[in-house]
Amino acid sequence: MNYQAVFWDWNGTLLDDTLANIDAVNVSLAKRNLPSLTPEFHAEHFAFPIQNYYEAIGFDFTKESYADLADEFIKNYLTQEYGLRKNAKKTLEKLFLNSVKQYILSACEKNILLEALNKYGLNCFFTDIIALDNVHAISKIEAGKAYLAEHRPEGKILMVGDTHHDIEVANALGMDCVLVRSGNVSERRLQETGVKVLDDIYDVVDIVLGTKKGKRTDFLTPEKAERRSFDLEETNRRFSEKYHDFYDDVKNTNKTEDW
Repeated sequence: MNYQAVFWDWNGTLLDDTLANIDAVNVSLAKRNLPSLTPEFHAEHFAFPIQNYYEAIGFDFTKESYADLADEFIKNYLTQEYGLRKNAKKTLEKLFLNSVKQYILSACEKNILLEALNKYGLNCFFTDIIALDNVHAISKIEAGKAYLAEHRPEGKILMVGDTHHDIEVANALGMDCVLVRSGNVSERRLQETGVKVLDDIYDVVDIVLGTKKGKRTDFLTPEKAERRSFDLEETNRRFSEKYHDFYDDVKNTNKTEDW
């Protein structure tokens, strides 16, 4: 096993909610007659701290507070539709069954996160949940440091996220890091990070357990089946002939001890 513990990011990593985030921000932008975000622009500019990103896309915090906008965003976000990333639950279950300790380290507000975990039936997979007590989505580094100061698990730890901030968190907390493609960060920016980038979150299983993907099944094609086929009727006929020949030999020589 390469890692004894995994710290998961939530939004964008386990939860496939990038487009929901964009749509929620666009509601607020439209309310202020500001240009809408496109997924492409978002992927090229999204970054932490979120307040700086909001300023870059047009919000003016000399006229309103970031706290008020954050509250507005959450109200918009909770009306959007989103779900778990493909293979997320399967990945968590596989690691759990292999005794890997799993944690969530998120900038999400903790009550919102706990409600989502309950909704998707994921609570049982995690040793602990580290999240924020507000909806301002500030850096989660300090929350991670405070938790690890008292509860650091034994062995090597892997951080799994989807943004540059997850790399910053991993470096600050002494963890390795891999990223999944979520749409929050463009391919160009992902490749520039230098960390391993995954298309399928289930690849985390191989990385953590140190296993190799199973050999591809050699399915029986029609051509192979034809080469391997045999005439069952002919086989039965030959067996019957040999059996009767053996029976006649024994009967004629009275070698019943051979039976």
